[in-house]
Amino acid sequence: MTLLDTSTIMVILSVALDAAVLYGAWMLLRRIVGGHGTFARRRARAVLSERSAFLSLQSDILPDAERSALAASLRRLAKACRRGTAPEETAAALSEVDAATSAASAVLPANRFAAIAPFVETVVVVLGVVMPLRAYFFQPFKIPTGSMQPTLFGIHAEDADGPGFFDSCKPLQVLQWAVTGRWYRDVTARADGTFVVSTDHLRAPGYNLFTLAGETFKVPSDVLVRHERDMLRISDPMPDNPSTARTELLRGRVRRGDRVWSGYVVSGDQVFVNRLLWYLRPPRRDEVVVFSTFAQTISLESASGAETRAAEAARRGESLLSVPLWGLSLDYRAHPIRGLPPWQFYIKRCVGLPNESVSVDPPRILADGVPVSSGLPGMERVEAMRESPSGPAYAGYRNTGDPELGRLANPRTPLGRAGDSIRTGDGYLPMGDNTLNSYDGRYWGPVPRRQMLGPGAFAYWPVSVRWGRVK
Repeated sequence: MTLLDTSTIMVILSVALDAAVLYGAWMLLRRIVGGHGTFARRRARAVLSERSAFLSLQSDILPDAERSALAASLRRLAKACRRGTAPEETAAALSEVDAATSAASAVLPANRFAAIAPFVETVVVVLGVVMPLRAYFFQPFKIPTGSMQPTLFGIHAEDADGPGFFDSCKPLQVLQWAVTGRWYRDVTARADGTFVVSTDHLRAPGYNLFTLAGETFKVPSDVLVRHERDMLRISDPMPDNPSTARTELLRGRVRRGDRVWSGYVVSGDQVFVNRLLWYLRPPRRDEVVVFSTFAQTISLESASGAETRAAEAARRGESLLSVPLWGLSLDYRAHPIRGLPPWQFYIKRCVGLPNESVSVDPPRILADGVPVSSGLPGMERVEAMRESPSGPAYAGYRNTGDPELGRLANPRTPLGRAGDSIRTGDGYLPMGDNTLNSYDGRYWGPVPRRQMLGPGAFAYWPVSVRWGRVK
């Protein structure tokens, strides 16, 4: 019997965080419209808060006389902060507090870190605010590959014969990159030697590694695809298909001065993920979703049945660690998605909902045998194979054994052939908009609800035609 699971813990933490945010909003509202009166009274309140914190921090090492004098002056300043107090009385109380603080500071031992203490406090406060916002509200996510093109772009390249005006000096080049995410790269051999093209999707997703005479350049994967005729018609396999090993794609010879490629490396779109929304409602079809390839849960179970739970976890490809605790069992479970590396984040479009049988009838998606794109603009664009203002046309939905995938066609997957279907169970089926080049749920199946992080909310960088709401 489960007594306390991860979902319950997350709800408790979320309620606590919401209460803290509401309290902060209430205090801010009081500060704005609560009638603090004159500027002198507002300053007096700020000084009262600051010097009270000083007294609390130093009270254990202050002599009795100075501590008592400062406490008494702070009490008088607190009275002076009330409405109706004459400005002269408030100013006198402030002067008294300043004098008492100076007297107290004079008897304190020297502090070598006094200059950096405010900076450290500021950093701690900022981290305390940013980290909960990132964990519970809006988390930034960088798109590394082209599996969602042309809705969203991963790291990609633009060919160029040479550097442009903004590449003439570093400050202008940095400015160009800060706005557009473009950085000029010239892949030219500096010596005679071997030319090797390889991939390492675990350490360099979205890139090919061009090694020229021992010098390695990271070049977006689409360069090799576009210039396959120039590079012996070798193209990169599925760019977001994970691999722990470096794979060699091409080997040849270069001479000093040989230019293999020149152009701009363009950073992948970066989006904010709405981590809060799915606490309020479940994911919906057609949303651009971010999910984790790995999840971990903690639950408090009864001591009996540990062996049964371990066997069930092993059957589902999970790992289970049970720790005895006061006659109960604290169970830690690791939930991977088979075929994917742990601790990775993917972004796709949600095409299948729980308890559906999903199939592909190119270029359409069917749920329980019925087309599902009606009224869903994202899926309609993919199925209609429309042109995009930011790049190529959509390819429509394809089975993984579709001959149009060329040498990448793989019929030995859950959605390999026409007529194949996937039962989603309690999960969601994600697919990339660029289904000719996307490693997605067609290969490894649905994603459990606990690993769905949130929908893509806003593409905030770089500035392009895709800037704004993700849809």
